[in-house]
This record gives sequence, structure tokens and C-alpha cells, in this order.
Amino acid sequence: MGRAKGGKKRVSLLSATLLSATCMIGSGWLFSAQLTANYAGNWAFGAWILAALLVLMVGLCLSRVVAFYPVRGALAQSSALSHNSIFGMPFAFANWFGTLMVVATEAQATTQYLSSAIDSSLLIDNHTLTPWGKVLALSILFIYLVINYYGIRFLAKINNVITVLKIFTPTFAIIVLLIVVFSNDTSGSNFSVDPSQEFGFKSAFSAVIGAGLIYSFNGFQISVAFASEIKHPKRNIPLAVTFSIAIMTLVYLALQYAFMASVPNDLLVENGGWKGINFDSPLLDLATLLGLHFLAMVLLADSVISPSASGYTYLGASSRILFAMASVGQMPRWLAVLDPIHNLSRRSMLTNWLIAAVVLAHADSWAALMVIVSGYHIVGYMAAPISMGALEPKLRHFGVVVFALLGMLMTTITSSSSLLLVCVSLSILICIYASLHVVSIGLKKLAVLVLPFVIYLWLLYLFQYEWLVLAFSAVFYLLISSKPYVRFCRVYNKL
Repeated sequence: MGRAKGGKKRVSLLSATLLSATCMIGSGWLFSAQLTANYAGNWAFGAWILAALLVLMVGLCLSRVVAFYPVRGALAQSSALSHNSIFGMPFAFANWFGTLMVVATEAQATTQYLSSAIDSSLLIDNHTLTPWGKVLALSILFIYLVINYYGIRFLAKINNVITVLKIFTPTFAIIVLLIVVFSNDTSGSNFSVDPSQEFGFKSAFSAVIGAGLIYSFNGFQISVAFASEIKHPKRNIPLAVTFSIAIMTLVYLALQYAFMASVPNDLLVENGGWKGINFDSPLLDLATLLGLHFLAMVLLADSVISPSASGYTYLGASSRILFAMASVGQMPRWLAVLDPIHNLSRRSMLTNWLIAAVVLAHADSWAALMVIVSGYHIVGYMAAPISMGALEPKLRHFGVVVFALLGMLMTTITSSSSLLLVCVSLSILICIYASLHVVSIGLKKLAVLVLPFVIYLWLLYLFQYEWLVLAFSAVFYLLISSKPYVRFCRVYNKL
């Protein structure tokens, strides 16, 4: 399963790293520098480092799972392989749906940027996509489908070229802004403004989700989704994850500094510190304010390229996740049919595209979708330490730390309605899915498989005291990764 059929060429370490790096330069980087400053002030740099460490720990857990099972869509399939498909269903659903929603949000973001470029209400009116805007967004979504339709090798060739352009733009923006900062000798004044504001570690931790840092870093897992199509997956996947996270952490830290140092000091003082800075298009508006019109033009071009490149890559990844779910019985098995020529499931891809189109047609706000998507991402990440702990019990001490931190992160979702939506949607899906198997498995055994995570999810929503969350997260993890529970799950792995 780890070897492509028919002797087809696989993706190299470089291409796998670029696939992940590409998805970490989507629409998020254009907004996160300002949002992180709003949330954390001078602690913004700590927020980026925290986010990088969290996703790196999840990535290392995934790498250990892939070492056992180098399969297509490994993140969605991991808990099904370590436990069973019923137990793994909520994690698979969260990962698949979160990844799929990114496709819609990136197409929407591209449309919004195009609307800003032409300065017209034809595409967006009152911060909402117009009917013509949705037609354009759906057309962009169709381009994502065409790019993915001919397999991973075609995708990688296009992606390698676009990645160079995507990495160039933030690098160019950083250099230009730093030149302005140091030429005006204002590099330190902004970091001493309003020291009385209560920024600290807690604000930095809250920024990981609230400021879009998880959204920005989420691309690290893309190379894992292509596990069965990557050369030497046991070696190259952890390297691709680590390299891509390290590269983008340096880029984001440099961008954060360049943004915060180049904001005019009088504007910062006038607005009462970082919480008062509120550009509609942060980097573009800042470049215009500083008179850097050539940088503004580059940012406008990249604001179309970056979200689009992330969108078509996520469509490919979500299709492989859906294939993985279908192959273990979590979705209809007719979706798990590979095209013999291009080595992909076109049925899964078309299904994902249709769902993304429906989400896009009903979506109005990129910012609100970003928080909900991040909530699904965190639930999906939880599968990684759970599966690693079940497959390698000696690493459970590392897994419990990762899982507890992810539980804490869920409680930082500032909008209770967003966290409630994640809890309700996953609970409904679990109940519907469980009802389909109650006859074949039995109510008592089914309850043991599905109730622990349902209870844990609602505890996160109802009780958000830090030490309490850490405590019941640790208890839950140790229970479901224990040998008796894993053995029980594997006995009923019949789907």
C-alpha cells in the first residue's frame, strides 16, 4: 500500500516539502500579522513559536503513524487503523470537512482580493459576496478541479513553480518593509508603545486560533495526505513536515516583525496600541500608507496566487482523505476507486468539489469560516497522538502532552457559537453513523466506541478552566490509548 501501483514515479522530498509550504502561504499570511498583534502585542512572536511547536508535535505524531501505515490520507485514516473505523470516524470527519472548507474559503478569499483590486461592488457588497461574486468564486473552484484532475505529478509540477512565486512575495515584502524601518531608524519605538496593556502568555496562546495561526500553519499535514505517493515515506514525511514548518516559522516571524516595526508610530499611539490597529487589508493598506505602491501591486498579484495555490492543493488532499475514509467503511466504498492511469480517485474528487461548491455558495464571511475551520482542524489533529499512543505505547507520555495541549487550544475559540457548531455537527454525525451500525455491533459495544469522545468534546465546551481541561484531557487520552481499550476496538474492527 505504501508503493504506487504500476511502478509510477513518486513525489520527492523537495516536492513534498514544497506541497506543505505552499499550503502554509494561503490567505492567512495576508491577515495574521495584524491579527496576532491585536491579540498579543509584543507577545506576537511567542504566539508564532507556540503555534509552530504545536503543529510540529502533531506532525511528529503523524510521522510515527505513517511509519506503520504509509497510506493515502493518513491523518483521516490513522485512528481507524490503530483502533477501528467507528472510533476514528469523528476525527476523520473533522479532518476531511475542515480541509474541504479551506478550499471554499480560499476561492472566496481570491474573489475578495480581486474585488479590492478593481475597487468595485460588483463582486462584493457590504462585506458579502454578490451573485456575480459567487459565480466568479465557483469558476475559480472549477480551475482547482481541472488542476487536480490529472494526478499528483501534474499537481506537483505546477505547484513547484507557483511555490517559488508564493515564497518570493512575503520575502520581498519583508525586505522592503525592513528597509523602510531601518532607513527611518524606527525599529524599536513601536515595541515600547502602550506597555500597560495586559498582553502575556495567555494572550499569545489565544492568538494561535483566534489570529489564524493554526489556519496559516495547517498546510504542514498536506505531505502526510500524500503518504502513499511520496518516495521513502518513513524518512521523507517527517523531514518534509519539519522542514516546511521550520521554513515558514522563520518567514512568519520576520513578517510579524516587519509589520509591527513599520506601522507609523503616531498611528499606533493615536489608536491606543496594537489592539486599535485595524486595517481592512493589513499589508496592502500599510504599503499604500507608506507610499510603497510597487509593493502594493506585488501584494495584489500574490493575493490572487497564494489563496488559489492553497485551494487547489487542499482539494487534492481532501480527495485523498475522502478516499481513505471510504476505504475503511466510514464513507460509501464506491468512492474508494482509483483511476488506473492517474492513480487518484476521481469520484472522491468530484464529490469533494460539489460539497465545496455548496459551502461556497452559502458562505459570506472569510473570517468567521476561518475560526470554524480551525476548530475542525484541532479535532482532526487529536487523532495523531491517539493513534501514535496506540501503535507505540512507549510514546504515550509524549502523546498525552500533545493531546492535552490540543484540548486547551479548543477552549480558546473566542466565539462560543463556533465551538458549539463544531460540537453539535460532530455529535450529530456520530449519532447518525452509530445508528447505521447499532444492529451489527450492538448498543452497548457501540456506546463504548463512540461515547467517550462525544463526552470529552462537550466537556471542552462546558468547562473551560485550564487545569480542569488538562486533567480530563489526560484521563481521556490515557483511557482510549490504553492496551485494553485498543484491544477492544480492534476486536470489532469489522467494517
